[in-house]
Amino acid sequence: MQEEAKKTVKYDIDGHDIVTNAINEILNKYPNLEGEEILFSTLGKESGIGWFPVSGAIIAEEKTTIKGITKQVCNYPFYVIYRTGEGRSKQKVIIKEFLDNMGKWLERQTLIIDGETHRLESYPALTENREIIEIARQTPSYLDTTNDGVEDWAILITLKYKNEFRRN
Repeated sequence: MQEEAKKTVKYDIDGHDIVTNAINEILNKYPNLEGEEILFSTLGKESGIGWFPVSGAIIAEEKTTIKGITKQVCNYPFYVIYRTGEGRSKQKVIIKEFLDNMGKWLERQTLIIDGETHRLESYPALTENREIIEIARQTPSYLDTTNDGVEDWAILITLKYKNEFRRN
């Protein structure tokens, strides 16, 4: 039997800030925020909503043409965390539904919130020849941790984008 070669994980370092800013913009347009803001890598001690990159933009596929054009498909996984005090069962259902609906909305599915129809019509344009392909949930929302009366609910989401450039 042959031993599998270990694959080196490569990152789109230059695309990190571009994609981070786009995710922040998209998340804060979610129609059911009710005055809340989703903060980058930040949560209050007892409450709040934040989003946290898992690792940055991972290059999942890369091909270079004979003309020297490099085409990449990159994945940027991140968590959205909803922190709240321990609540009753009904509150837990509401938080889970909030995060699951956010995931559906990011996938550009139609949602009905308080009798109004909402759909993310398009993803924002990225710079430097990058383009969002899709955003998809990797998990349903779930209770991640409890600590001293505080609960963190989480959902794992991945933004997939393409990047095209000429190597010098």
